[in-house]
Amino acid sequence: MQNKKPLQTIALLSVMVLFFGFTNDNTLGNSNVVNQGSQNQEQVSNSKGKSSTNNYWEQYVHSNYEGLSDTTLTYEAFYNGLKGYYTLKEKGALKQEGILTIVDFTQHSSKERMYIIDINTFEIIKKSLCAHGKNTGAAMATKFSNKNGSLQSSLGFFLTAETYSGKFDYAMRLDGLEKANSHARERGIVVHGANYATTKFLERNGGVLGRSYGCPALPKEDATEIIDEIKEGSCFFIYSNDLNYLESSEVINQTSFLSFFEA
Repeated sequence: MQNKKPLQTIALLSVMVLFFGFTNDNTLGNSNVVNQGSQNQEQVSNSKGKSSTNNYWEQYVHSNYEGLSDTTLTYEAFYNGLKGYYTLKEKGALKQEGILTIVDFTQHSSKERMYIIDINTFEIIKKSLCAHGKNTGAAMATKFSNKNGSLQSSLGFFLTAETYSGKFDYAMRLDGLEKANSHARERGIVVHGANYATTKFLERNGGVLGRSYGCPALPKEDATEIIDEIKEGSCFFIYSNDLNYLESSEVINQTSFLSFFEA
């Protein structure tokens, strides 16, 4: 009679192998599902975090713009100026924090279109007339350049630098921080006072301010006070709604500044 025990043993072992194999597959499958679920939850959490940060930033800009109580400064100029300020602050580029100067060249030259803003209180410290370059336009600033000899204004973010006395009396150099204004120092683009940037000149020139060779020129009588307020390392922004600049700016198209607004 044939011994059935070896056959029974083999059958039992086969069942055990199938059982444990099925159990391991289920365990691995469940583990993969759990891991995938965790990854999805993490992605959702990160997405919510970014959305929350962006929402906070938008609210921050809006509330502080309203706090300025001066809508002559366009919202777009303020928005981009503030974005650039925090981008440069995050990079450690600012030597003097807390001050943001915005020149809003979307406005007519007869308007006080330079704004010095205290970022800690969001108060406008000073407003001023500001001339644009001779070849940038007549009453309105429409053309911009970074080239030597263009006699045009440059857009973008600058760092205010040292002061000096020369042909403009008291003046302050500017260092361009973007491709749009990288030749500012070699072009001799400085902040200075000028008689053609005054209310008296406006009155006898048909309500249009005089023009510079590319410098943001200020009223002669106010230049020293303004320069001393913003000199030596503060953020200086010349804005226009120029699409070429807005789409190519290395400063305002950054998002690293949002780290200041993460919960």
